[in-house]
Amino acid sequence: DFMKNEIVALIPVREGSQRVKNKNFIDFAGRRSLLDIKIDDLKQAGCFERIYISSDSDRVKQIAKENGIDFLERATEMCQSSVIWADVVEHIMNTIPGNPIVIWALATSPLFNRYTNAVKDFLAHKENDSLVAVLPKKSFFINKFGRGINYNPGYWHQYSQELETYYEVTGACYIGRKSDMLKWKYWFGIKPYLFEVSETEAIDVDTLEQFKFAQKLHKTLL
Repeated sequence: DFMKNEIVALIPVREGSQRVKNKNFIDFAGRRSLLDIKIDDLKQAGCFERIYISSDSDRVKQIAKENGIDFLERATEMCQSSVIWADVVEHIMNTIPGNPIVIWALATSPLFNRYTNAVKDFLAHKENDSLVAVLPKKSFFINKFGRGINYNPGYWHQYSQELETYYEVTGACYIGRKSDMLKWKYWFGIKPYLFEVSETEAIDVDTLEQFKFAQKLHKTLL
């Protein structure tokens, strides 16, 4: 199935990270940045015909060149945090040549690298229009009034294994065909395959605390 489909990886990168200054470029693990790690992960996966980086940054353009991967020029207004995400998805998709299957690979998920597994699962489930990496959760949720959202607190409190599983969408991986993503203006469609990831793989680096935590885990595990 790999051979029959053109499969490409896409790393979207903005320079202006809000909470952690230059988080994609600063040292994360032994002189390697989050972006370096993601490029290495995708190269090692061995199932991509092309690896694209989408950005408006000259620094990113240089990094793409040094790594022998393709740079997709993104309009500067499509790198602002104020822009509607649907417009960003549409804009980036329109910069990708042809109509390949696209894997979104976010640099902010440094502990996820099971891309080959995700691609195989997506290709094996023809009934699904897309794939989304999710973290299964059996947790007790209450609202701001202390009322149970997915269980009844008090006398009726059940064991966690009896709870319905909820799935938290993670930034680890999204897969779909380019033409479909253009139609949805989104990462996944209405019948996504839920690709389950571990707590570790689900870690998303957004704050300085998460950056440091992911750094420690990466050092220990990889």
